[in-house]
Amino acid sequence: MTEIESSRIAVAHTSELSRFGCFVQTIKPYAKEAKVRIEIADGLDVFTTFGVVAYVRPDGMGVVFDEVERENRGLLERWLSRKPRRSHRYSFGAPAEVKDLASKHKQVLFTRDLSAGGCFVKTLHPLPKGSRIRLRIRHAGARFTAIATVIDDVPEEGMGVEFIRLKTKDRAILEKWLAGETLVNDTLTYLVVGGLFFLLLAAAVAVAIFLVISPR
Repeated sequence: MTEIESSRIAVAHTSELSRFGCFVQTIKPYAKEAKVRIEIADGLDVFTTFGVVAYVRPDGMGVVFDEVERENRGLLERWLSRKPRRSHRYSFGAPAEVKDLASKHKQVLFTRDLSAGGCFVKTLHPLPKGSRIRLRIRHAGARFTAIATVIDDVPEEGMGVEFIRLKTKDRAILEKWLAGETLVNDTLTYLVVGGLFFLLLAAAVAVAIFLVISPR
């Protein structure tokens, strides 16, 4: 990877590769918002594009890709389709405006979690799988916009959506949000929520018993 302004070159491993960017593991990351040229090699295949450093951590930096040329886009899609993958999901509750691009119907809902590739939107009436939507999420004074498609619908719970088109500024907003959120651990979440539910239930039963047996 090369920093455009200084021509400084770094050779490092990448992780969390997606259509929109990647994480570069290095103990000497570039400054946030630095413009970079990145090359990712896998055997004889080399993916090349330009991007910007969206966030910096002690173990590396998150890079958001600029518009990727068609040839490199095809290579990236081929890499990503090799095996099923699941982006890390982060607990993320924020208002989301969902517009069905077919019916033009709009509704304001809330997200439950967020990842580099999509999010889960809470609603009692999810749209059918394959629906194309425009999604706008507001959080921490910023607004994120993406064209997305519904890939999973859970009746009376919500729908999973996958981002299919983002502008560079929206990719940067997404990476910034993800850098500051908490990773979702489904097992731990269910244990905590379940534990709280049973504690509240036990407290309610105790209060009811006390009211019944207490002298009038």
